[in-house]
Amino acid sequence: MSHTNLDKKELATKKMVDGFNLILEGLGLDLTSEHLVGTPERAARAWREELCLGLTQPEPKISLFTTNVDEMVVLRHIPIRSLCAHHLLPFIGEATVAYVPGTGKLIGISKLSRIADYWARRPQIQELLTAQIADHVASLVVDKDPAPDQSLGWRKKSRNQGPRGGVGVVIHARHLCMEVRGVGHVGDMVTSSLRGVFLTKPEARAEFLQLIRTEDSRI
Repeated sequence: MSHTNLDKKELATKKMVDGFNLILEGLGLDLTSEHLVGTPERAARAWREELCLGLTQPEPKISLFTTNVDEMVVLRHIPIRSLCAHHLLPFIGEATVAYVPGTGKLIGISKLSRIADYWARRPQIQELLTAQIADHVASLVVDKDPAPDQSLGWRKKSRNQGPRGGVGVVIHARHLCMEVRGVGHVGDMVTSSLRGVFLTKPEARAEFLQLIRTEDSRI
């Protein structure tokens, strides 16, 4: 790591430590208490290296594999751990990511989880997070303008009729900004984003929803 990058990291960390010190002081806490000594430094590391890791690391490298398959791929129970951008309180849940290969490529299955985690690890709103995951996956598997002579397409019937490939993302999450403050109620927020054939082909959208319903009666 260059000295310049190291200096930037140290400066950013110092700003965070100073900020946590001010918050604790503003709450009237005794920073010499045995439980608070070192807390600003620990909190700064947690935010920089864990909670907001998506802001400090590069986008995940995605493994792609050549295929002639055009069937739907679904990964369920992807953990979502993020922070509400409005109150900086956690929201926690699960994502389902599905795609139909339209570019002749399959995504390494663990990479779907890495993509979701990358966009979640930062201050977020759930609606935007859902769309960002969908856009990221779509950039890898959706061919928006396929050539007439290509053989890939959803169920082959969609050949030369709009985009090939598609993406569907659904997130369920509980928001502590709603549970521990404000209204103080528990709620399960559900958001979805669809791309490609999930928008243009009713049969693709129906299959995606049916695959979710087989396990989740909430939808």
